[in-house]
Amino acid sequence: MTLSSPLTVLIADDDLVLRAGLASTLQRGSGLTVVETASGAEAVKIAEETGPDAALVGARIPALATSGTIKDLTAVAPVVLLAFPGDGEAVREAVAQGAAASLVYGSFTPPELAEAVRAVARSGAGQDEVDAIIGVRGPAAAAALRADSGLTEREAQVLRLVAGGMSNAMIADHLVVSEKTVKNHINHIYAKLHVRNRTQAIERWRAAETVGV
Repeated sequence: MTLSSPLTVLIADDDLVLRAGLASTLQRGSGLTVVETASGAEAVKIAEETGPDAALVGARIPALATSGTIKDLTAVAPVVLLAFPGDGEAVREAVAQGAAASLVYGSFTPPELAEAVRAVARSGAGQDEVDAIIGVRGPAAAAALRADSGLTEREAQVLRLVAGGMSNAMIADHLVVSEKTVKNHINHIYAKLHVRNRTQAIERWRAAETVGV
């Protein structure tokens, strides 16, 4: 692999919707090649056959903690665990088996995820570096908008994903909610920010990011 060569990312998650959403997120405009599987054992087999540059593994794959999947995968490529709030035990076990870092669903935008994958694959970035990529502007911008406009934590999260380039359908898949729920959140965001459309809402987010840096 050279700095200019395209990266291949293996995604392993038994949730088809989440897996498809991640694949779409990484392939859209990022230049990343994606290989998918629903099984931890299959992930190891595919990794050994294809030699991916990084692997994204869902924390809730059955028997992940006892199967040795993470340890086997790290022998081939750096692993980033994708978890939900409450998956702390799975995260700790994955780190113990050699995972480079973990990310929580809903805490990152598509560009941030792609950047984190590149950092892990190209330079061996760990948790601190990944946290820096994901959290440089987002939390500060969200806090500023919540204080200024009364956005809820979920509304700020949705706005961040909108600003990251996600469609309503992608956000729904990403947060595991209905598209109608996402639309409701966005309408509330418009009302609270006193904006008329997506472009104006994103402008408010970008302004908050700049202030927060």
